[in-house]
Amino acid sequence: MKLFGLFNKKKEEKGTDPHRTVAPEVASMLEGIIGTDEKPVKVENTKLADGTMYTGEAILCTDGFYQPNGFGKRIVSKDLELTGNWKGGRVNGVCYMNMHQAMVTGHFVDSRPDGWCLSIEGGRGFVFGVFKKDDCVCSLGEAVAWMIKSMSMGLNINSRKKQIFVGQTAITKAKGFLFSNNGDVFVGVGDADFNKTGYFFKFTEDGFIQIGRFEQGTLVEPLAPEEVLRANGISPNLLSKRVDTSKKYF
Repeated sequence: MKLFGLFNKKKEEKGTDPHRTVAPEVASMLEGIIGTDEKPVKVENTKLADGTMYTGEAILCTDGFYQPNGFGKRIVSKDLELTGNWKGGRVNGVCYMNMHQAMVTGHFVDSRPDGWCLSIEGGRGFVFGVFKKDDCVCSLGEAVAWMIKSMSMGLNINSRKKQIFVGQTAITKAKGFLFSNNGDVFVGVGDADFNKTGYFFKFTEDGFIQIGRFEQGTLVEPLAPEEVLRANGISPNLLSKRVDTSKKYF
């Protein structure tokens, strides 16, 4: 499926049929209706070509159906929903995959987990680490177990600012896992605006781990893991395993 190709065309060269040229003002109006790769439109509870339902940013294709392109939620079946960043109808970027009895949140490539991901199943069993094509190939669950243990049973899923947060929120604070669209994951306690300022374990998009105090997502003060837990009001006794911050994990 391809986007209508007329709307960003330059004027037809001399000798071609002038009736095939779309006037710039008309092209601009149509772009606001059907969306482009650069500027998708928003749709709500819209049926896609495969029969699934979608709400979010999309583009209209030549077959008359919308295609997810941007941030949105796709209901595949009663047991599977995908909320995240779409490109050309596939999830590429941050995603929350809800299977109702389980969930996977993290970085996806071509609609499959690929990068740092957190999987939580019914009964609170969890896996965290590096995923490739649906499978965890490097488990680092012990490195974040302190956060899982410090949260109560109820979890909140928040997708503000094209980021996905899994954890607990209060009026001014958010405790848990913040997944960014570029593949970064921040584990710790930050403010409720999710601006990545606070004390975190940061699992970076290029496969490293940073630990310390962050401002707007940038490490400004490296700290020992125990210091980060104390700064977040969490007992250092919950830290079951240190991580190697010099190692590249993928």
